[in-house]
Amino acid sequence: MSRRIMIVDDEAAIRESLQGLFEDEDYRVECAPSGEEAVARFRKQPSDCVLLDIWMPGIDGLETLARLKLLDADVPVIMMSGHATIDTAVRATRQGAFDFVEKPLSSDRLLILVRNALDKRKLARENLELKQQSVVSEAQELVGQSEAIENVRKLIRKVAATDASVLILGEHGTGKAVAAHLLHRHSRRAEAPFVAINTAGIPESRMDSDLFGHEKGAFPGALHSQRGRFEMANGGSLFFDEIIDLSPSAQAKVLRVLQEHAVQRLGGAEPVDVDVRLIAASSYDPEQAMHDGRLREDIYYRLNVVTIRMPTLRERAGDIPLLIEALAAEQADMLSGDPVVFSDDAIAILQACRWAGNVRELRNYVERCHILRQGEVVRASDMPPLDQGDMHPGTDISDNYHRAREAFERSYLLYHLNENDWNVSRTAEDIGMERSQLHRKIKSFGLKEDRT
Repeated sequence: MSRRIMIVDDEAAIRESLQGLFEDEDYRVECAPSGEEAVARFRKQPSDCVLLDIWMPGIDGLETLARLKLLDADVPVIMMSGHATIDTAVRATRQGAFDFVEKPLSSDRLLILVRNALDKRKLARENLELKQQSVVSEAQELVGQSEAIENVRKLIRKVAATDASVLILGEHGTGKAVAAHLLHRHSRRAEAPFVAINTAGIPESRMDSDLFGHEKGAFPGALHSQRGRFEMANGGSLFFDEIIDLSPSAQAKVLRVLQEHAVQRLGGAEPVDVDVRLIAASSYDPEQAMHDGRLREDIYYRLNVVTIRMPTLRERAGDIPLLIEALAAEQADMLSGDPVVFSDDAIAILQACRWAGNVRELRNYVERCHILRQGEVVRASDMPPLDQGDMHPGTDISDNYHRAREAFERSYLLYHLNENDWNVSRTAEDIGMERSQLHRKIKSFGLKEDRT
């Protein structure tokens, strides 16, 4: 697949010249005559690399660079100028520019720079994916001690020893991909590849090539032969995330591969033998999907040899403290710094929430706390706001948040008051609160000493 280049320059002749140069090298090229339009276009359709002029009307190249980096911190941007100074080049580099070239532009130098920039971006993404896979498979795994999650572990261990196809069902963020990784790691195929495909992220026009591969010249732009996902996963496991997003025609082709154990590359003359274990996942009810015509019955029954249902976070709220600890360690590893620690009152509030996005949403919130924390401990009083996405649909966030916090604070104060025989001064000192503030809390909560 050709990669996308954006050329930003207020001179039409330069835009047209560079567009022709890169299109001849099989890049997809988009042009913008101003920084404002470049940012707007990038927001709608990100590019893999940007060639950016410094001196333009409106917002200049340095301001455009800053705005592009806010949208994608890793996008390589090559700055161009006909009358730049050393100070300008230094400022651009400090703002994250990949390189700096002077006009008139050398075609060969530009092509080499763009190729190097794209290679570096690809390597960075691959390293990040490897790191994230490591985090998923080692640090997070299936954290928890609840009966619900332990039942999933037992079923995974039992099914992993077979070659049966597995369908993993559950809401968004419940850990379906984690379960798929574990199935592979505990199987006899563990040393072979584990290949994942997010069907929602692949355009229908590219689906056949992505799944089954193609030969050189099979279609315009096919400059090289390419293996598909089935060949990449040969001997191992192929994980279809959100199988229902696969079109019915593509589902039929996948079923044929499973039955014949062979794929036909686009433009290929001979079938290629493949041996894969198929693991599929869905956030939707497969019975309803069949009724709606989104899931073929034949592939459903082929996949549904064993079904694993991932419990929601609401069904295992008791696991939230362990999950928070694991997710905090994960964030510390990825973002640097010591793991953030949540106080008991903060954990109580998080346990009272009904997370719509399950573990994924909880991870996002822990990351937010890691970034915004003011100290080593996050207490209820300084927790970042809980967004609508963190809560179950229909839940009144502010009401849920304040009721949970109020209930915990009331019981917390009452416990310490009783421990100190209702000595307000000693209790205030014990919990680190001003005596006057504690008096106000006692009055507002209507706390009274039980003399029975």
